[in-house]
Amino acid sequence: MKKEKAIKQKVRHYLDGIYCKSEVTELLKNMQNPEMQNIIEEVADELWEENMEQPPFHSDIEHEQYRREAATLLKKINKRSSYKKIMWVAACITLIIMIGLGVNSYRFTQIEKPLYTEISTSFGEKKEWTLPDGSKVNLNACTTLRYPERFTEKERKIELTGEAFFQVNRDEKKPFIIKTAGFDVKVLGTCFDVKSYENNETSLVSVKSGKVQVELPEAMMKLVANEQLQINRQSNEYTKRKESYQHAMAWLQNTLHYNKTPLYDVIKDLERIYNCRIKFAPNQQFNYHLSGEHDNINLQAVLKSIGHATGVKYKKEKDYILLYQ
Repeated sequence: MKKEKAIKQKVRHYLDGIYCKSEVTELLKNMQNPEMQNIIEEVADELWEENMEQPPFHSDIEHEQYRREAATLLKKINKRSSYKKIMWVAACITLIIMIGLGVNSYRFTQIEKPLYTEISTSFGEKKEWTLPDGSKVNLNACTTLRYPERFTEKERKIELTGEAFFQVNRDEKKPFIIKTAGFDVKVLGTCFDVKSYENNETSLVSVKSGKVQVELPEAMMKLVANEQLQINRQSNEYTKRKESYQHAMAWLQNTLHYNKTPLYDVIKDLERIYNCRIKFAPNQQFNYHLSGEHDNINLQAVLKSIGHATGVKYKKEKDYILLYQ
């Protein structure tokens, strides 16, 4: 009885457009098993009568089309034998599958997960990219960008880890959303920079033109041109401040610019830019914040500048650079 009920429910699912690959395979296999013939015949009898009397089930346009095709097939089948009714059930299932996806695949009524493209950069690497809507992206070193091959009708949502400069094509009906580990950025069309490395103490959102909305777990902030939001990843505190976009996006010109940036974050930047390992000496405090600009000629020059500003020294070890006081 349980088997009959389960099979009947599955067959109904198929005819209503609710099915998955594993269940389709299982039912078609059962149809070839002599022990299951009686159960399937009874189910086929009931479904035959119901489908001859009831109007098509209305769902979306595509499913309605599949149902019409199945109904057309149904009318062509002679109701003289149980075997033919069994084959009708199989044919209807197969027809729905074939029309929905084609010979080589299955159609799922649940929302299918979109195919994603992932773009990434390595140490010392930058990359330019164009998104499906034509928006332009510049990726900084050690950055990963993930986005669907086709945006939905309601939004353009992507995922970012690292730093990227965006030039977003305006579309008021489809907002552009960037998801990061700790916040979301939402725009309609503008130019801005997002810096959100998982191993940094702070994250930054800087605006070149237009308006940008930053959505935090407990707050929402709107930014305009030459404004910047600094978010402390550890304390979740945030600060909105004036910041020239030329400074905030200096990395695009291979220049380093910092505005009260923790030394720890500066060092992480240097590791990504120069593909090196830099360690802090144990049991020493390095609670410094750096401000200023450097032309980024080479690592040694940058470390010397940091030493002049903070008194922190450095030395080369076997496979890393040690900072100490």
